[in-house]
Amino acid sequence: MTTVDESALVEPGKTPYGKVIGVVANRNQLQAVSDSLSKLGVNEVEVLDGAVGVKLLHGEHDAVSQCFLGDMEAEMVQRYLDAVKSGLIVFAAVVESETADQAAATAKAQGASEVVHFGNWVITNY
Repeated sequence: MTTVDESALVEPGKTPYGKVIGVVANRNQLQAVSDSLSKLGVNEVEVLDGAVGVKLLHGEHDAVSQCFLGDMEAEMVQRYLDAVKSGLIVFAAVVESETADQAAATAKAQGASEVVHFGNWVITNY
């Protein structure tokens, strides 16, 4: 699990594509989601919270708003931004398209909400 904190650098042009993203209430729930995803072979889970999470999500919002089909993406990223601003934690798990459904179901089984897979051509809301 990669945690974004105050010392992290925000990568330019970073987007949500290729990730299952969701919201959890606290670090315990985040750990349960991360552990469950790890059992599926998903080892890269980015954690977005606090001021740096807000900054990174602002960057993602700007990136997806420039996309040709950016309406849904921008709306979802705004929801994640609002969640982080409210003190919740957003996670972004890098997944292969063929394992996205299983990863999303696993995250939801651990209590994650607002779970979405940002595929290369399709966005799936679970």
